[in-house]
Amino acid sequence: MQDVILHQYDSSPFSEKIRLMLGYLELESLWVEIPPIMPRDDLMPLTGGYRRTPVLQIGREIYCDSALMAKVLAERAGDDRLFPVDAAATAEVFAQWIDTFLFRVVVALAFQPKALAGNQVMQDPSEAAAFMADRAAFTAGSTALQMDLSVAQSHFTSFLDMMERQLANVRFLFGEVASIADFSVYHCLWFIEARPILASEFALYPQVQRWMASMQAFGHGQHLSIDSSAALEQARRAPDLAKYELLQDGVQVLPIDYGFQPVAGALVAASGAPRDCYSIFRVDEVVGQVLVHFPKIGFRIEAVSQGSE
Repeated sequence: MQDVILHQYDSSPFSEKIRLMLGYLELESLWVEIPPIMPRDDLMPLTGGYRRTPVLQIGREIYCDSALMAKVLAERAGDDRLFPVDAAATAEVFAQWIDTFLFRVVVALAFQPKALAGNQVMQDPSEAAAFMADRAAFTAGSTALQMDLSVAQSHFTSFLDMMERQLANVRFLFGEVASIADFSVYHCLWFIEARPILASEFALYPQVQRWMASMQAFGHGQHLSIDSSAALEQARRAPDLAKYELLQDGVQVLPIDYGFQPVAGALVAASGAPRDCYSIFRVDEVVGQVLVHFPKIGFRIEAVSQGSE
């Protein structure tokens, strides 16, 4: 069986979501530590330009967006706990709301001045300038991550209040077993907890603290660190892609909210690909043929215009 390779960086909240999921599903993995900011020269041959974090690699197949990764990992583990059969749609839709709206809330809180004051990166003027320039390029053309701080604080407090009441009666959000919903909420709260000046937000919520400790206890599973060149070599040496059917040549896929860096190639129906995803066939001079998969929810596909080529 081919290795699961996670391209991630330590402080990335969506990376933490997948790291913890690997522990929950008891999956072994290899980790590549990527830079928090561009350039990511050894990742681009695999993704074709996608620059959100993390990225999951299995052989020549690349999976983008944590929602899709969750399905791939659950199937690989043969474990249906992430998507409970009696509440799969509810849990998945709830997780989508958390990954978009609540994430927008916590970004506003995490990047407020008092939180940034304790951030080591922000203490170095050149590093801070590089980080802010990178994020400005990443979100160019979008306002999806913008929210007034007072609005964000109000929404965050209201959400914690609701969680506290619910968790007084259940172990996890959908009952006695953790689902995709728990992992989506956890990475948002982890992003706040990682900032010491904001960690006191949880002091009034003992049930939320108990739940967070239960989530943290899953750990990250058995994993080894490899460098990016080893990940590229694994792609080069991986077996040929399974059969696929060409659906449309000359397309590009990009998110609908932010990070409008497109991935271009041919839209294909790939054997064994997750349902409800776009599969883009690419040929890269470094690694050869790759399939890059995106969930349909949260992404759009369009023909490549002359100006985009």
